Amino acid sequence: MYSKRRKYWLPLYVLAFCILTSMHLSAQDTVTLTPEPTALVYPTDLDPLKVDSFYLQRTIDLHQSNNPNLYFEVFRWYKTCYRYGGNSNKGIDCSHFVNMLYEKLYQKTLGPSVGAIIEQCHIIKRGLKDAREGDLLFFKIRKGSPSHTGIYLQNGMFAHSSTHSGVIISSMEEPYYKKHFYKVGRVK
Repeated sequence: MYSKRRKYWLPLYVLAFCILTSMHLSAQDTVTLTPEPTALVYPTDLDPLKVDSFYLQRTIDLHQSNNPNLYFEVFRWYKTCYRYGGNSNKGIDCSHFVNMLYEKLYQKTLGPSVGAIIEQCHIIKRGLKDAREGDLLFFKIRKGSPSHTGIYLQNGMFAHSSTHSGVIISSMEEPYYKKHFYKVGRVK
């Protein structure tokens, strides 16, 4: 005679056996369910096809993002010229660009300089291996303290305002950024 516990579990074991055999799976096989891409709601001022194409060219999938508004905002600022101390669409520097994104998207005010911003962060010990969307990347272009910052997107890509090209998206695989990379910071 089965105990009450076995009596209730037996149908579940039979069901699992039937499913596994009908799918031609062995007990060691695993079934991975991938979630459906989330439906993005694009702002009315942006063309969804242009935005998707722009990011796909940079190996970034907006459907995998935690905060699509970050990507929409970077798209709006893309190619805005660099201006030291600038904080408008007529010219912006790296620290003001990061600060503007954080104020608008995360309601956090960071400092006006790279040094002030890094003080607002927890340093991620494993660096790029543990970088997440929205983390800040810091670079030492000159000796001494960090002098450049950008915001991590995904797949080793980050957005920043460079002195030569203005607001752009770059890869951490580029030799220049590999050479000058300093730390990853997560805003407290």
